[in-house]
Amino acid sequence: MGILERVAKYHKDWVELAAIFDKDMADDIVQEMYLLLHKYKVTEEQMFTNGKINRGYVFIIIRNIHFQLFNIRKRINKVELNEEVYKMVDDFDMEAELEWFEFRNKAEQEVNNWDWYDKKLFTLYRDNKTSIRKLAKETGISFVSIFHTLKANKKKLKELLQEDYDNLKL
Repeated sequence: MGILERVAKYHKDWVELAAIFDKDMADDIVQEMYLLLHKYKVTEEQMFTNGKINRGYVFIIIRNIHFQLFNIRKRINKVELNEEVYKMVDDFDMEAELEWFEFRNKAEQEVNNWDWYDKKLFTLYRDNKTSIRKLAKETGISFVSIFHTLKANKKKLKELLQEDYDNLKL
């Protein structure tokens, strides 16, 4: 039986020990301890004293991991509120965002009105962001069929929504 297996027998004890520092992250801290023990190939001499687990050594490892995680969480990027930030907030145009949202909804409604095959191909292509070749390989539909279907559907959308798109304040 390896060192990790012998240490893992006391998993509940280690979680309770880590909970002293941070109840929410206790299990994560213990898992991190196992990773460190494996990474640094801790020897039996380090981990065991007179055949028993060196609980002080485990305590120090858990404490150090807790402090590392604490320091990482403490490093929050703070932004100074200066004129530039206020200008960015003032430049936000809610009306333009609402117009864009309405435009997207109108396009989505149009796509939903298409027949099943056109709608399915278009949404697969749009949402998965895969190439037409990959889509053809995955679905078993010919490349040419997918290409022409997408081309026709894009043309339909463009004709229907071109005027609305031109009116947007982008």
